[in-house]
Amino acid sequence: MIRRVIIRRFKRFDEVVFDLPGHIVLAGPNNTGKTTMLQAVAAWSLTFNRWKQLNDFHRHNGAYAKAPIARQAFSAVPLRTFDLLWNKRQYRKQEPIEIEIHSQAGWKVTMELIADSTEQVYVRPKADADPAVLRAADLQTAFVPPMTGLSTEEPAYRNRATINELLGQGKPGDVIRNLLVEAHQAEDAWRELTDSIKKLFGYEILPPDSSGAYITAEYQPSAASARFDIASAGSGFQQVLMLLTFLYTHHGSILLIDEPDAHLHIILQDAIYSELRSVAQKQSSQLIIATHSEVIINTVDVRNLCLFLDRPRPLLNEQEKGRLRTALRILTNTDMMLALTAPGVLYVEDYTDIDILREWAKQLAHPAYETLTTKLFWKQTRWQPREGASGVKSRDHYDCLKLVRPDLPGLELLDRDGNPHQPETQITGSGLQVLRWKRYEIESYLVHLNSIERFIEQQVGPGSLSEEHIKDARAYFERQMPGVIEDPLGEHLILEGVKASERIIPAILNAAGIHGVEKRDFYQIAALMRPEEIHPEVTEKLDAIQKAFRL
Repeated sequence: MIRRVIIRRFKRFDEVVFDLPGHIVLAGPNNTGKTTMLQAVAAWSLTFNRWKQLNDFHRHNGAYAKAPIARQAFSAVPLRTFDLLWNKRQYRKQEPIEIEIHSQAGWKVTMELIADSTEQVYVRPKADADPAVLRAADLQTAFVPPMTGLSTEEPAYRNRATINELLGQGKPGDVIRNLLVEAHQAEDAWRELTDSIKKLFGYEILPPDSSGAYITAEYQPSAASARFDIASAGSGFQQVLMLLTFLYTHHGSILLIDEPDAHLHIILQDAIYSELRSVAQKQSSQLIIATHSEVIINTVDVRNLCLFLDRPRPLLNEQEKGRLRTALRILTNTDMMLALTAPGVLYVEDYTDIDILREWAKQLAHPAYETLTTKLFWKQTRWQPREGASGVKSRDHYDCLKLVRPDLPGLELLDRDGNPHQPETQITGSGLQVLRWKRYEIESYLVHLNSIERFIEQQVGPGSLSEEHIKDARAYFERQMPGVIEDPLGEHLILEGVKASERIIPAILNAAGIHGVEKRDFYQIAALMRPEEIHPEVTEKLDAIQKAFRL
């Protein structure tokens, strides 16, 4: 069995180390490298066994002999050209791919994949491997991709290479009948396979018939019912049948299982890992499973979970396991990419807040303008990961991001009315920091007569075209907010207690005869404000953004 895998220059990984405490579940969202890790182990097994066929265990001029492998025979990974196998497609002879396996038996062998052409590579063990170890080392693997549907007809394949090639192409449905034939040839394996299927589904798997041109494999839903071809069964049944058949036909192997939860409803997802683990124990096999199923993750001991977000690492405790389940629901690949590259994450009420902050920073020539323009990672303080889903709080989202980058700073900029139970914090440059506007909301700082007059002029036109509209706006200010005219940057109860985006700015514009201006357009007022018209608190908040993100 395997206890450690080190991968260098293979697909998405430049260099990465995986430690395996027995069975392991690789858990994380799509496109984070889980399948790549399975393929790397399969590639090690394929290349090592191909090299051993040379039967030459001696070094020559300090290196072992090289064995060629054609692209079509490279069943571990389906490839159009071999350069796709190299990290960043850096396909160079002087920089071979290295896949290093540490066995629980104590040996270590690193296989090199050396570039030759887009249709062929050479493989050999690294020179530091002991010849005696190379003779004795034995590691059998089976890569099991998700079920994609059964072929209607399946001939009997007479060699394992054909089966492995089809599996490498992601076609397990083209070989499942052959595996059933193999399982039926071993009395104990067949009995235990049929017992497992009976327990999980109540179905009877009938002995396959390989005497004709194509293999016949059937099942009965009950003893008295008609016989049906396994191709007519549901996809969940086919998925479980495939997984268990692989286990029972690969004694003492490393089973590399990609998304065993595919096509399974929640109840079966809950049962499948336990069943696979139980069978693997009987078969002296090791499971390496890639999944993003919350149900399977919930059934796995935290010591057997490896987190895949940026780089793989073991989970530390049950609390991180809970965060992982949440992260699979709410984090997108964009979230993970930005968490690794942005200086921090900013939580605001809406995207309109970002537009206004950006315009103020521009008018003030504040360094936060670059942050808000080219470095920004932001989320709403409460947002929906998908339509119809319940809202995600900023704290929950931030806790999930910390699985990707533990030192990621965050800043939550709340309206005065937003989450009144959330206290402000000091700005330290670490953790999730919280600030609150002193006025009701960010739009309250747009209520400045001179700025709004310029906005009206922009909407209607200069000079006489907007003169009457501006008079009407000024009259509204004088009737409703005379103090704001006299001291626009001062403290005013109306700006602290009334929602400006709904009840103040629209009322001013309506009084001026300007209709149909949406909240999303209010940033244009900010863009017309002069530095002396922007409230000092705005500068304080922009300073805080920079400090919170350690800029």
